[in-house]
Amino acid sequence: MQIENNQTKDAPGVSNFTFPVSQLNGSLPRVLLAAPISRNKEYVLKEWLQHISGLSYPALDIFLVDNSPDDDFHQKVLSWGYRCVHCPQQGKRATEFIADSQNLLRAYFLEHGYDYFFSLECDNFPPLNIIELMLSYKVDNINIPYFLKQGAHTTLGVQRSVINYQGWCANKVLAPYDSITAFDGRVKPYFAPSIGCSLFSKRLMERLRFRVDKSNPMAFSDSFWHLDSNRLGIKPLVHMGVLCEHHRFTWKHNRDI
Repeated sequence: MQIENNQTKDAPGVSNFTFPVSQLNGSLPRVLLAAPISRNKEYVLKEWLQHISGLSYPALDIFLVDNSPDDDFHQKVLSWGYRCVHCPQQGKRATEFIADSQNLLRAYFLEHGYDYFFSLECDNFPPLNIIELMLSYKVDNINIPYFLKQGAHTTLGVQRSVINYQGWCANKVLAPYDSITAFDGRVKPYFAPSIGCSLFSKRLMERLRFRVDKSNPMAFSDSFWHLDSNRLGIKPLVHMGVLCEHHRFTWKHNRDI
């Protein structure tokens, strides 16, 4: 599949969400659901694993990388019957060992010949036919939004601009009111959506690695991933007609949205 640069067309919104796999032409692309996990998410992980096991796309495999401080939690996940490896923290910052985990996922994806990399964080609960929907757009970088905060501070995990200065990546996120008005059912380009529910093509995965920058220790790999995607001329798309339900430790889920 060619990497397309003109990814700015309007697309169907919520009313057209139902998308059976039978409408995908030809053989089904092989998709890897790739997720870093951690003991910090144990409060929600079994519920999340049950949810993703119900995803409706048939050509799907699941691979997890645990970045907990020790190996015990990784062994527990293996005992539950899921493919999982451990990525030691080795005294690194969270930004660094999370990127290490993502690059282990990327390596597995490339070594096993998958067509699409489904990046899903282990506290995000998408609709069960989300993969069919994202595949239907046939693009290289498409993302599903979710809310990062609640109430008066509600904001979508979508960044619309960047300021680069000597390696720093400072992002301007959508304000609470902008987050609501932006959610209009369309697929639109944004600078840097979060990669907590994203689908990336093989050609994009071959050209990019997950990275961080020690000169900007607070920036996580998702910002740099989309920065690099933009530099390739590939605008990340966000489907502003579908939401993930985001389970946070402090507020569990976004019922008040």
